[in-house]
Amino acid sequence: MLTDEIKLGSLSVSEAAHELLSSLVFDEARPSDDRPFTSIVESFRFAFALGFSLNKRARPGSVSVSPRQFIVGDYDVILRGSCLEEGLSLGGLCSEYAEGGCKVIQDHLNDGGTVLELVE
Repeated sequence: MLTDEIKLGSLSVSEAAHELLSSLVFDEARPSDDRPFTSIVESFRFAFALGFSLNKRARPGSVSVSPRQFIVGDYDVILRGSCLEEGLSLGGLCSEYAEGGCKVIQDHLNDGGTVLELVE
């Protein structure tokens, strides 16, 4: 359960990260493209998980991500210590991990890899 010690905050990424997340959403017009996600929130969730698992963080930008399906309070258990230690909101820390994950994804794509390889 969240306490007043940690603010929920909001979710955001840089413009480049938002473009990347958008480019990973399935497009019926191009079904064979490497676009494995059904929504930007789903691609954000993947980028967050990737950044968190690799401990990659970066400062996010100012493009908002809808919090309706990515509920930051659900991550209280794994992020509480870092939020308290660093004085960050849950949304801010989630955004940093997602931004870091986006950098990992972009680097992998630039090296000729696919998003699906990162899922495996």
